[in-house]
Amino acid sequence: MTAYKVVELGDLSTWQDFEGPLGKGKRFAEFELETKYMGMSSNAADPGKSAPWWHFHSLEEELYIFLAGKGQMGLNDDVVDVEAGSVVRVSPGTWSTWRALPDSPEQLRFIVMRAGGAELPRVGHDATIDKERPLPWA
Repeated sequence: MTAYKVVELGDLSTWQDFEGPLGKGKRFAEFELETKYMGMSSNAADPGKSAPWWHFHSLEEELYIFLAGKGQMGLNDDVVDVEAGSVVRVSPGTWSTWRALPDSPEQLRFIVMRAGGAELPRVGHDATIDKERPLPWA
């Protein structure tokens, strides 16, 4: 790994076109950047779309930085409204999910930063996923 690496994510309007291991609109830049202690994903979802499940990390802290659109996050038993300019910190052990509101004027676009106190495992290896838990807006 070199002292630095540059990756171009492209214009926000192109983020939905990226096809990654978890589907369209989610790009784990940490693989391209070869990060060791933090992770980063760029995300875009059309109005009405949502994360397909709840999840929490046992070691990682997440920071959701919303850049465009209007949405909601499910955080344990709460639902929090988010929009461009919202920043949400999610501590380890907190169940979370998200959605773009059906009436959002544009795609929900956001960055998720993840970090922990040690070298991070690759995406998903630290996450506990619950595909059976109903989403809070279903």
